[in-house]
Amino acid sequence: MRDQLRDLTEKEYWVYGITEPDFDHAVDLVREMIEARTEQYEKEDAKVRAESPDVADDILDDVAYYRYTDNQYLWQFALWRLQGLIEAVIAHQLIDFDAGKRLFGLKAKLKALQSVGYTVSAEEIEELLLWANLRNSLSHAPPEQYRPAPLWEEDIVEYLAFVKGLYIRWQKEKPYVRKV
Repeated sequence: MRDQLRDLTEKEYWVYGITEPDFDHAVDLVREMIEARTEQYEKEDAKVRAESPDVADDILDDVAYYRYTDNQYLWQFALWRLQGLIEAVIAHQLIDFDAGKRLFGLKAKLKALQSVGYTVSAEEIEELLLWANLRNSLSHAPPEQYRPAPLWEEDIVEYLAFVKGLYIRWQKEKPYVRKV
């Protein structure tokens, strides 16, 4: 590993810290990539149909399938990124610990968040943990190359709205919470 990467932390790459647009950017980035891949596929589709009209469907079936599966991996990236963003906000922006103290695991972060006065309901905790468990499963036991998890854009849009709503609420609550 390069020396520059060896001890890299947020102190080296954050300027402003996580902000609301970071959440949207994760989804926008994936959408842009999928749109570019779709344009590329449409060009290939037109070329194959022009050159081999009799077998075009047979040729394009595999290409379309692999594009679809790869796009699902892009949505998994969005889940991974959104989960990281909300955990970073909790651990680095909302809970002001002394230097050196760290919280491990989302449950511990949420408990600490509540202990200083931020609102998070039992249902929200359960929902956050469900998404975190999915992210952990996909991270620690990744799906096979051609059999991704059935994670779709709609799922990520739902999660985006959820975590962004929490972020906005917690930012409004920030002036009124206790310091640790």
